[in-house]
Amino acid sequence: MSNDRISRVIFDYATRIGGARETDASLQLNADMARDLVGADRCSIWLIDNKAKELWTKVSHGVKEMRISLGQGIVGACIAQNETILVNDTATDARFLNPSAKTGGYVTQNLLAIPLRRTDGGVMGAIQVLNKPGGFSQEDVDLLGLAAAYSASALETQLLREQAENARLLQKELDIARGVQQRLFPQAPPAISGLDYAALCRPAKTVGGDYYDFISMPDGSFFFTVGDVSGKGVGAAVLMASIQASIRSQTVELFDSLAGLLGNFNKAVYSFSLDDKYSTLFCGHLDASRRKLTYANAGHVRPILYRAAGQRMSTLDIGGLPVGLLPIARYEQGEVELATGDALLCFSDGLSEASNEAGDMWDDRIVSAEFAKHSGLPAAEQVAALVAAADAFAGDAEQADDMTVMVLRAV
Repeated sequence: MSNDRISRVIFDYATRIGGARETDASLQLNADMARDLVGADRCSIWLIDNKAKELWTKVSHGVKEMRISLGQGIVGACIAQNETILVNDTATDARFLNPSAKTGGYVTQNLLAIPLRRTDGGVMGAIQVLNKPGGFSQEDVDLLGLAAAYSASALETQLLREQAENARLLQKELDIARGVQQRLFPQAPPAISGLDYAALCRPAKTVGGDYYDFISMPDGSFFFTVGDVSGKGVGAAVLMASIQASIRSQTVELFDSLAGLLGNFNKAVYSFSLDDKYSTLFCGHLDASRRKLTYANAGHVRPILYRAAGQRMSTLDIGGLPVGLLPIARYEQGEVELATGDALLCFSDGLSEASNEAGDMWDDRIVSAEFAKHSGLPAAEQVAALVAAADAFAGDAEQADDMTVMVLRAV
């Protein structure tokens, strides 16, 4: 083909390809240009289907979509070896497939296949031309390489657009899920005489598996929970919502025993959670008039109790296994009396295990010290101060785990 003819073909198709808005239309024009550039009879563009472990024709002149196994045929070898393959007599090449039944009796005498490469050098498929009178030459290899570059660029652009759109849609769904999850937390906590309390939950990802709740009981007592579902992300968030709904359903009426309530709750969580999903949980039931706190700790980070008299610290750990871990679990409950100025800190390990960029980690001792430092502040200010201290320690390190902080003060 003369240089003038090549230039006219390229100019004609480049203009049309540039005006094509859809990737499929652009690839069809690329296949037409490749066929006309080298003077072949047909052209096909093959892509890899990794899930099916097959190659398939995105564009193919003269036939409908074709599929072959990875590595099969000359085009399969071209993709597998990431190299150009020119065969001017298919009868002499053992790799050649003769899919005449799929091509309506079409006979391939010679062919040229060139890999379609991404910008990172990886192979996404191949472009193949068939049946040029007199056979293909090195000049045809160079010309088809131009068409291959066009096609690879169009395909990669399409892939990037699809990935960007999928990411946008996923983020939109996650933002909706985050909004729903945030509304699951108490929006208007009940006022409890003699008690100042506040909480904050900040997921590490868009949604998380930490949770807390405040529930006013029919007799005027106060029930609260802090929990941490195993894992992170959407799966943990779904289980978190199920657990919170189950807790609320079981505390609609008064219960005789917090330990018994946890036992029943454990069976419920085990019945609707996956094998690798469970939750740590701290439950407290406060008789505000008597300032008596009954509690049970189901494998959760031990809450810290600050005693204003003597500025003493202790932890609340009586309870049992995380809920949902085993079908049957026994729980114990403990009791403490609260005096004016006493405060209880409940938190998830996202606070106590906050890490900085050097990999250094907070621990319970530092949390206790920070809690004592701010013991005279209102509950909401104590929560904010603890989170701010953890953030200051972590610096620019990414938050690795959901963080929940709850403070209750007897006033």
